[in-house]
Amino acid sequence: MTHRIRSTRLLGLVLCATLGLSAACAFGQVAAPGADIIRIRKMAPTKEKTPLYTTSMRTQTSGRQPDWWRATVEFDTAPEWIDELEFTFYAYLEDQSARNAPKMFRGVVTYMNVPKGRHLADIFLQPSFVARMGVVKQLAVVVKHQGVVVATESSATTPNWWDTMPPVDGVLLNRAQTPFALVDYDAYNFIKPAAPVR
Repeated sequence: MTHRIRSTRLLGLVLCATLGLSAACAFGQVAAPGADIIRIRKMAPTKEKTPLYTTSMRTQTSGRQPDWWRATVEFDTAPEWIDELEFTFYAYLEDQSARNAPKMFRGVVTYMNVPKGRHLADIFLQPSFVARMGVVKQLAVVVKHQGVVVATESSATTPNWWDTMPPVDGVLLNRAQTPFALVDYDAYNFIKPAAPVR
């Protein structure tokens, strides 16, 4: 009889432990905020040459192709349609022309009418800044939907490092502001135009 009671208690403890572990595992698998809206697959910086277009006009330029810096984000969206997704890019550099003075550039791109599926977002740094500033040391993107952060990606492990210094706006450019605007045009969502300055 005592042996049967001990066996029952042991079975009960094992069952409780198993159920508790299952509950803990289920609790640990809670989806990240925004996971039901967007999932960033990867973020990659590259250098790109200025695209060349043929026209009927004669040109006086030498036709050299300087290097642009570009960051591309590949992401998936789950809803059938998203009215707007705001991507804020941060690029940290150390100005090679000013004794490695730290610089933080910020650029915002808002995509409209984003359908369900896989997409690309990107941001550019103009060649004169690349030549003067040097290599981008750290890169991050923060994605917002209706004003709420739904995804982030960073090249550094320090959380929210982009909040450590004031950013400079107007230097990072969306593709509509660059010669890349017509390259792979259909691969990108519509970019919301900036509001007019009054």
